[in-house]
Amino acid sequence: MPKPPPAAATTAREHLLPPHLECLVLWECAGMLGGILRLPAPLKRLDIVRNSGLTSLEYLSGGHPPSLRALDLRRCSDLAFLPNEPQVYKSLFFLEITGCPAIKKLPRCQQQQLGSIDYIRLDAQYKVTEFKALKLKTWKEIPRLVRERRQASRS
Repeated sequence: MPKPPPAAATTAREHLLPPHLECLVLWECAGMLGGILRLPAPLKRLDIVRNSGLTSLEYLSGGHPPSLRALDLRRCSDLAFLPNEPQVYKSLFFLEITGCPAIKKLPRCQQQQLGSIDYIRLDAQYKVTEFKALKLKTWKEIPRLVRERRQASRS
């Protein structure tokens, strides 16, 4: 009869940060943090660049609403889950998520906040576009509509 795997191997690792932490910058920490990173509410800035192993970001529930102002996630190969709580993104003014292939789509509450964020840099797969109903009278109008949307996206 085979031995069962150790308990640590069957559950995701969780990392708790100091409860009063306001800034966390992790650069090139491949394998150092794996599993779930639980973020304290006072955190204002979070930068994670080139991390493999980290799969999820979650907020600790508490009496204070999250105060995250800047979120920078780049080249986090295994990161798949972001907090899906509207209050997490209410204070956000800087957002960059690039090179994170495990994130298939942004949480709905984060998508709804994109219009109020000053600086946004996202991979194309996360771009949320507003689709308006097209009322074409002829196919000849398509080039004009394409030009208008390109101009709107540049401004």
